[in-house]
Amino acid sequence: MEKEEKDIRIDMNDEEETDEINAEDRPFIRRFGKIMLVLFICLLAGCYYIFVVELCIFTVQLLEAKITFLVIFHLLFLLCVWSYLRTVMTPPAVPPAKFRLSESDKQRYLSERKPEVLQEILVRMAKDLPISTKDSKGAFRYCDICQLLKPERCHHCPVCDICILKLDHHCVFLNNCVGFSNYKSFLLCVVYALLLCLFTSAVSLYGSILFWTHQLPNTQSKVPIIVLFSLSTLCCVMLLLLLGIHCHWAVDNITSREGESGTWNERYDLGLSKNLRQVFGDEKKYWFLPVFSSLGDGYTFPMTDATKDIEKNAAAVAKDITESQN
Repeated sequence: MEKEEKDIRIDMNDEEETDEINAEDRPFIRRFGKIMLVLFICLLAGCYYIFVVELCIFTVQLLEAKITFLVIFHLLFLLCVWSYLRTVMTPPAVPPAKFRLSESDKQRYLSERKPEVLQEILVRMAKDLPISTKDSKGAFRYCDICQLLKPERCHHCPVCDICILKLDHHCVFLNNCVGFSNYKSFLLCVVYALLLCLFTSAVSLYGSILFWTHQLPNTQSKVPIIVLFSLSTLCCVMLLLLLGIHCHWAVDNITSREGESGTWNERYDLGLSKNLRQVFGDEKKYWFLPVFSSLGDGYTFPMTDATKDIEKNAAAVAKDITESQN
């Protein structure tokens, strides 16, 4: 009987039980994320020094080329760093207080064992909330850790140990979760990082060719410039793959979590233009700046009209039947 009651309580929760990590492992993962963050910043600083000092100042001979390279590099570098810091320093958006159980309901929920009573508590609370998504058992998604009903597309991050609105993923290089509050700045960070690496790779290749063809004498700058070319080219490949994946998901209005788990609701797909505006906002002048301009509140999302979808499908089926008969 005790095991049955435990199973019932688990059914009330989200299907994300398998994502949870041990409490004693969480501080280690957070410390590891901080180490990766520091290493990434050190790598960025090293590449900055090689490009500006070793390549542009010591290697490039033409003054016009130096100025052009430095202006373009610093523009992309500042946009990339700005986007990166916005993504790292923006706290993840969490569900508002109205999704939390009242103190009386919380005490009742924790002390109650009857499944029908537990369900009644959640159903009564969800009645006044914009919640339609349920777990695989057909129950409302309740988080025992945060003690709240999960809104649409909200998930519990096992590393941050909180429920996050429109959670996309937890990034170890950011030591932060990417979700509703910072997904736009994350995408811009990837875009600007890719452009920065492409430009750095092209200019460092130019410098490497000058050394290889003996147009420049061998100096101490040769090895750092070749290393810079190798690193920037490798980063280009990885960032291009990452951007391709996230562009595909952004234009379809899918989060990484939904895309990987196959839990995406196709009614979130509003079409290319509206999907992009969900992330970047209606004001196009802010699209390429890492300032928050995403639409919505993070827990309610516009959906396509189901009736129109049914009518479209019915019309398509009727057309196929007519064509096959002819």
